[in-house]
Amino acid sequence: MGGGGGGLALNQLLVVMDGIDNPPFFKKFFTNKMNTLLDGIYIVPRRIGGKSLRIAAARPRKEQIYFIGATNVPVDRLDPALTRPGRMGRHVWFRTPTKQDRLDILELYIGKVAHSPELDTEHRREEIARVTNGYSPAMIEQVTSMALTIAHHAGHEAFDWDDLVDAMTTLEAGTAVGVEYVPEESRAVAIHEAGHAAAGHVYLKGAESTRLSIRMRGGSLGHHQALEKEERFSRFRSEEFARLVWALGAMAAERVFYGENSNGVGGDVASATAQAAYMVGASAMGPQPFEATPADGETAEDARERILRRFEGIGYQIMNRTSGGGPFSENPVASVLGDGNKRPIVAQLLGQAYVAAHNLVLANRESVEHIAEVLQARRELFGDELLSLLQEAKIEIPEVDLADEGAWPTA
Repeated sequence: MGGGGGGLALNQLLVVMDGIDNPPFFKKFFTNKMNTLLDGIYIVPRRIGGKSLRIAAARPRKEQIYFIGATNVPVDRLDPALTRPGRMGRHVWFRTPTKQDRLDILELYIGKVAHSPELDTEHRREEIARVTNGYSPAMIEQVTSMALTIAHHAGHEAFDWDDLVDAMTTLEAGTAVGVEYVPEESRAVAIHEAGHAAAGHVYLKGAESTRLSIRMRGGSLGHHQALEKEERFSRFRSEEFARLVWALGAMAAERVFYGENSNGVGGDVASATAQAAYMVGASAMGPQPFEATPADGETAEDARERILRRFEGIGYQIMNRTSGGGPFSENPVASVLGDGNKRPIVAQLLGQAYVAAHNLVLANRESVEHIAEVLQARRELFGDELLSLLQEAKIEIPEVDLADEGAWPTA
């Protein structure tokens, strides 16, 4: 069909929808043929006075038929002929379950399979509901089924917490690859992820860390996950900026501990660049407010411009400018980065976020190192165990004096 199968299916669906309330075929056929016969014999006139001498047209069916469809494709990407009024003109959006919804769904699906009694405690159920934020009912069912499979593979009749988190991680990040890092690389990856975790813990006020890992999954050497505590649909500039600091926390940690960064920050740089571009181009956001102390002979405005230029220089060093797939294949990001007026603001945002991340890691170096050591020993941390580690680290956001040269990264 040369790729036209989808169009043929759509046309067939539209024909069926438009014709579903037509009269029954044989009734319509009989009426049309009988009236044609009467017209053809020229004996029975069509009308006598105001009364018709032909069989009345067949009436539509009496049944009330509703078309209901479901799709995970955005409505604006569907063919307008399908979504116009008169066809599928009413659209209902279903969100993923809330925390209370997930508790109810867990009760349904965990109760169907053999599991450890510990998973029935209120504390553990609350923890599971928290770390499954964003899960659909089908995902929760798959996780419980996969956890039981993992337990059976290990020779256990019922699954426990470790089996459940292994199933969740496999579903989200892929199956763990059975490779061992050399000690130097293992520590470097742990430092990288500890930088993410530390920045996320103190800057992402509305989110909680749920997973920290240095096991290779899906081609990634490690990952840190933080989920929103509550369902949110919008963010302020300060919250978006916090996510930039979180993304660049790993690069800052590598440079603080090693004086340089690895190529493992590529994904972080790409996502941070795309996010900053959307902040500037789509949401009219700029750098966070900051204090600029004028030097001798400077005005306050001169001092602010000097600081912004330094942010901009750091940001240009970080900014992803590679071409190809991912977010950079979309026009909004490319157009913002190609705009001579907006690109410097993107760089300023990136530079300001990196300076914040750098000073955070510098001020909490021992805490970040401790998180990395525990992670290197455990390889993966989940839920409340991870939260306890981060809380015990007592990470604090330092006061940064931009007039102090020591606050500016040199690497």
